[in-house]
Amino acid sequence: MLVASFGLVFQAGSAKAFLLNDRSPNVTAAQIVVGTGMTAAYLASIYRHRHFESFSSPHALKMWGLTTVGCFALTPLLGAALVGHNEHRELRSSEVYMMIGDCVVPILGGLVMKAAFDANPQWDAGTGRPTR
Repeated sequence: MLVASFGLVFQAGSAKAFLLNDRSPNVTAAQIVVGTGMTAAYLASIYRHRHFESFSSPHALKMWGLTTVGCFALTPLLGAALVGHNEHRELRSSEVYMMIGDCVVPILGGLVMKAAFDANPQWDAGTGRPTR
């Protein structure tokens, strides 16, 4: 599974990988950092008595909800900070929604949001301006 996921991200002989076509490297970095942190927080919170709780247990579901909401909040904040500092622009709406989609369902959530914004480019109008 790990090798297959690397195949989606890294493609030999191409400067643009499949999942990075419409994403800034700074947005991707924010997603990786926050996603890893929220996953670690979730796993640490459900590890009790030398084993992990079942996903369907009330505590595990509550922790999944809290870490998902934490991902919703932190990914756009870190992404905006990185994009503003390194690229001197604001985040586009599509980038924010792709980040939020990836918080709910990794990889697929972002692809669904990307498809929605590709079908409706007017949703992204007026964003991505330079910062002051």
